[in-house]
Amino acid sequence: MLLAAFLVLAFQGTRGLWDPDEGRFTNVALQMIHTGDFISLHRHHETFHFTKPPVTYWAIAASVSAFGWNEWAARLPNVLAFLGVVALLLRIGRHFAPQRAWLPGLIYATLPVPLLSAHLVTTDTPLAFATTLALACYVIARFEDRPAFIIGMWAAFGLAFMTKGPPGLLGLAAVIVFHLTHKGGPRLFPPLGLLLFGVVGFTWYGVVVARHEGLLGYFLGYEVFARIATDTHNRHPEWWGGFYVYGLTLGLGTLPWWPWALASARRIGLRWREAEAQTRLLLVWIGIALLVFMLSRSRLPLYVLPLFAPLALLFGRALQQMEWRWPRVAAVAALAAFVVGIKALLGFLPQLAQQLPAEQADRLPLHKNARQWAADLRAITPFAPTEVVFVNDMARYGLHLYLRAEVEKIDFDGDMARKPLSDAPFDDTVYDELREADVQSRIFVMRPWAQERFELMAREAGWVPVLLGPAQDRVVYRLSLASTSSNDAR
Repeated sequence: MLLAAFLVLAFQGTRGLWDPDEGRFTNVALQMIHTGDFISLHRHHETFHFTKPPVTYWAIAASVSAFGWNEWAARLPNVLAFLGVVALLLRIGRHFAPQRAWLPGLIYATLPVPLLSAHLVTTDTPLAFATTLALACYVIARFEDRPAFIIGMWAAFGLAFMTKGPPGLLGLAAVIVFHLTHKGGPRLFPPLGLLLFGVVGFTWYGVVVARHEGLLGYFLGYEVFARIATDTHNRHPEWWGGFYVYGLTLGLGTLPWWPWALASARRIGLRWREAEAQTRLLLVWIGIALLVFMLSRSRLPLYVLPLFAPLALLFGRALQQMEWRWPRVAAVAALAAFVVGIKALLGFLPQLAQQLPAEQADRLPLHKNARQWAADLRAITPFAPTEVVFVNDMARYGLHLYLRAEVEKIDFDGDMARKPLSDAPFDDTVYDELREADVQSRIFVMRPWAQERFELMAREAGWVPVLLGPAQDRVVYRLSLASTSSNDAR
């Protein structure tokens, strides 16, 4: 546990938030604090953002409220979730690797993908904790003859559903298949367990669907059907996309353990007829999830993160008799040091860019660093803005953490009548934005090509656009009244 804590906490607050993902997740959590609404999810007070359930947002909001508006606090829930998975594997390791019960926990603590994932603000690490908790409860209930833990399993699956929706229930499908094909074990569907599953997993959904007309259709159509059956989300939808995305993620993300485990696989009997119940449970759990992920047409590397815990158990089962000679210890230590080095490198990327030639520095993804964006905006803005408005451009939602200002997207040609209920491409139109009363407290960020049109529309609305200067490869404006602009000029 100390090793896992060191590896996951190293440089955890060094790197600024990266947009779009880290900034978006953190921003929705900060909107909860800003609006006081912890039920309906907003990316801006004018726009809903129901792409994920609220558990991760609640955790981030609580952490930021307790420990301050900083990157360390925003990432703390992922750190705790990662450590929670390690602790759960230590607890149930005896059932899969009885000769070295600690080995699955050690394996998970040193796997590259879980370590790096805990360094990102996403829903995937909390989901991995929830699904591993469900697996642990089922294992204890079945293999320790403690049937009350089945109730905990159902509550954990409810938590998983509240963390990321339907993907959180793939493990439940595996448990049902395994339980129905293997005699013995506790009663799988106790009324109290089902009640807890419903309360924990579906209460929030029921409230927001009742509160917002059309939200059920959005959940079922855009967030479920479109992800599984269409290329709407444009995330490697090709037939070979799953082999590419998940093959690389699992192949590189489980080094150096999987080659060793594969060489020792005969010891655990991966053939179905030879396998013991513990091995079969893991194979069913991993197999059903991978099948669904491969068939789905929306594929990202971290979708398979919840599978790394059962993989760690499987590897531990295969390697429990392995001789721990110094080359293998050195290999694990070297890989763990390499992952920590990546975290350090990402944290000091802006400083590294200053030492590189301009051509090489331009290739670094510094434009994603919300902390650097905030520093650039502070340098040219003579006041503390209440909103940072991006005009026909990708919004840097991570700025909310640094400037304590809302972040908004506006569009020249947007149609408010056709604006979707959630995950809309814009929050407001430029025309409507310029006719609001308090725009003087905002700054407007845009690409240079948009300057002329923005200035024209601002003057038509009765404002004087004042160019503050450049930020990154964008230009920044504020709006002023004519009399104020004359005084500023004098």
